[in-house]
Amino acid sequence: MDNPYNVDVVIPDDLDEVIQRGFSSGKRKAAQRARTKRLVVRSVCSLALAMGLFVGGIRVSPAFAAAVGELPVIGELVQVFGKNEPLAQGGSQTGTGQATLTMERSGTTEQMRLEFQQADASQYRAEFASYPKTVTITLPGTTGVEILSQISRATDTSQYIKSVCQLPTSTPETAVIQLELESDADVQIQEYRQPGSLVIELTPADIQLDTVYSVRTLSFDAEGAAEVLSAYPNQSLRILRDDAGTFFAEFGQYSTREEAEAASRTLPGSVLVEQRTGNNVPVSFQSMEAYESSRFLDQFYEVLLRADTVAPVLDFMDQHFTQSSQEEQAVMLQGLKGLLEDVTEEEPVDWERAAGFFRQAGEVLPESVQQHLAQ
Repeated sequence: MDNPYNVDVVIPDDLDEVIQRGFSSGKRKAAQRARTKRLVVRSVCSLALAMGLFVGGIRVSPAFAAAVGELPVIGELVQVFGKNEPLAQGGSQTGTGQATLTMERSGTTEQMRLEFQQADASQYRAEFASYPKTVTITLPGTTGVEILSQISRATDTSQYIKSVCQLPTSTPETAVIQLELESDADVQIQEYRQPGSLVIELTPADIQLDTVYSVRTLSFDAEGAAEVLSAYPNQSLRILRDDAGTFFAEFGQYSTREEAEAASRTLPGSVLVEQRTGNNVPVSFQSMEAYESSRFLDQFYEVLLRADTVAPVLDFMDQHFTQSSQEEQAVMLQGLKGLLEDVTEEEPVDWERAAGFFRQAGEVLPESVQQHLAQ
């Protein structure tokens, strides 16, 4: 939606009481739904796929070797990867089918062991990325993971794991698994032989609070993945799951919206720019209309948060309320209602002007508005 308030939005987590009330079904409510969905996903996502914590860059850490000594070690060490490396790959033979996953915990350290049905670890490729933190593992020849009952319980209670799922890029011959981590988790992996296995270690990390701008596709379900991805055969894509449990492809991340917008214009199809802060779960956008509506409401939130008086909010609504959708109007009215409830007696407010927006939408006037109009 075109409007002069073209600003990037940074919405703090600690909104004041006015915004809490005014946005009960706006962005704050949407964030709560997203967190709820994450908890549901944690319970229902196939824990049989919780093997996904590989990172790359081969180098042995003495500190890590010492930490490993506190936990069970089975087999002959082949190699150790550094923490949070972008790429790890190894294994000496194609998998032969199933793999078994077990888990150990010692203090703040969690270790998962993926054991293959052979002397050497199966071939694997693991990619680590941030915003949000994920590890994506490709296992040629491995079709699944056998979950033991204790791992099901451990994964549910892990302090580092948000969710685990199988990506729609999996095939009958190759499992592609993604593990989404909390922002305070680091990842490291060891490869063993006799028997072939991978030990995946999670340890505490500093929380990431930076903001990035993601160039990405619209959301799609597993069945629609092939059609969407076929439009970008030569692109290096990161597949992610959003807050609705659907998927999307990410082309890259940028530090400014201007850079991201410029990059998006070079790509075909429906490509958008999503602002993401810290380890927030990406938002599901099923259409460009839904994306544009979200961007418009972001601008309204910014005006509301910055307003010292009611006047700037009324000015914004004067310009955009009539052509907005019913959902957008409802969000704006809730924000205005919360703001009006906390105005002081000394603050000048055009109560008749404010009442006009509620009347236009066919809504009952809030009690605060009725009281001032009656005076």
